Amino acid sequence: MRLKYYMRGIGIGVIFATLVLSISFYFGRTDFSSKEMTDEEIIEKATELGMVMPEDEASEEETQDETSEDDAAASEEQPTEEAAPEETEETDAENEPVVESSESTVKYIPFTVNSGESSDTVAANLYKAGLVDSASEFNDYMNTLGVDNRIQSGTFYVRADSTYDDIIVLLVNKDHRTTTPPTE
Repeated sequence: MRLKYYMRGIGIGVIFATLVLSISFYFGRTDFSSKEMTDEEIIEKATELGMVMPEDEASEEETQDETSEDDAAASEEQPTEEAAPEETEETDAENEPVVESSESTVKYIPFTVNSGESSDTVAANLYKAGLVDSASEFNDYMNTLGVDNRIQSGTFYVRADSTYDDIIVLLVNKDHRTTTPPTE
């Protein structure tokens, strides 16, 4: 007998909830499609999120070419006997040297993400390794993209010149990781 009353109460509750939600949807509806963004607003928002415009990429490449020529000239002036020892970067798990690949001065830095680490901790460790400019900005960027809770653990190598997006792909997708030192 009591089952009949419980079922009746559940039915009335479902009908009541449906009515309340229908009314709130009808009166609370806003038209999101009416606001169209201009090209300038889109570009401003993209720049705000850290995206690089094609013109910016070209100017950055020119700047990098100029600095690499200056570096090459400076390295020719220095005697080879006074070569500096190979730099090392420390991670939380282990001390491994920075690996330089045979491509023109591309460096790979080992990085470890331990199981259970938060996005704050990962961002701080990336900052300590010199892979990101700001731990808080990188963490905010991960939060904005919604990938802060999809970071996977493991040890892998990251190019020293990686962008935020490149690093996020490595953190989230194990298929894109290089787990062995790149060949020299």
